[in-house]
Amino acid sequence: MGWWIAKALHRWDYAVLLPLLARLPLRLGMALALWRGRLNAWAARDWRSMALQTRHIQRMSLQGAQELARQGLTPSSHVQACVAQRFMVEARDEFEAQLMWVGRWAELRCEFDPPDAPARLQRLLHQQGVVLLTPHYDSFYLGIAFLAQASGCVVNAMASAVPADLRVDPAVTRHFDRKYRGLERALHGGRVIDMESGVRPFYRLLKARQALVVLADAPVLPDGAQLQVPFLGAQRLLAGGAARLAEHTGAQLAAFVCEHQGAGHYRLRWCEGGPHSPTTMAALYSFMGQAIAAEPGRWWAMDLLPNLPAVAAQAPNEGTP
Repeated sequence: MGWWIAKALHRWDYAVLLPLLARLPLRLGMALALWRGRLNAWAARDWRSMALQTRHIQRMSLQGAQELARQGLTPSSHVQACVAQRFMVEARDEFEAQLMWVGRWAELRCEFDPPDAPARLQRLLHQQGVVLLTPHYDSFYLGIAFLAQASGCVVNAMASAVPADLRVDPAVTRHFDRKYRGLERALHGGRVIDMESGVRPFYRLLKARQALVVLADAPVLPDGAQLQVPFLGAQRLLAGGAARLAEHTGAQLAAFVCEHQGAGHYRLRWCEGGPHSPTTMAALYSFMGQAIAAEPGRWWAMDLLPNLPAVAAQAPNEGTP
């Protein structure tokens, strides 16, 4: 199939099909979203691959799944299945974003583990800001909304302006704008802020005793802060911006993962960390790594693992350039 035909179908998918799925009965919409994910896996299609006209996400996801197998975190026979599931989970996230945009919040339910996780966030925010770490794992996007709604706290999220790149189809850019604006309705005045806008907004909101959600599985940016932590079977080098924010503002650190349990039902698992320290960071990354290792196919950022290099263990240097 020529790229021009694929691009036309890609635009129709985001402009017409996804919004339509979000207005169907929940179980039907979820089932069709699953089949959409299966088609994406078969075609090795996602919005970043379409923007660059190469199937690099599938290739890098395969490398990531193979690395997980080498670390003994998934059987080698499951590598292809993990990659396919990664596309299906990403497709469900896109469907869930549309559900939020059209205001179907009341149809979704979340249980918390431990049950007092929202109250714990409240208590932390009475004293100082909180940096909340979560990976690109399962339904993390909805987890942000669930935490904000259940706790009544102001929660913000760090995002990226990459979906606004001119190479990205306008329908995809519009999808992400709706995704972020729909989420903001649930955040009690919190915002989704592009990290490209600079760090000052993040420092201000943490000083104002608000929560900030940061995706914890990002590679190091050029000239960015670095973090070395045990993660997914090795001591790895990751972006350290969240650690730097917590260290410089005195914010507390915590982590969560949000897991889909069935149509309209979710479970959010909470891990309380504490003030910034090497021990805190190791504990939080261990929690997130264990969740991924339990069901690696739900980690739809496995394509990033080749860019999270294993390094020799040395003295911690969180928060340093």
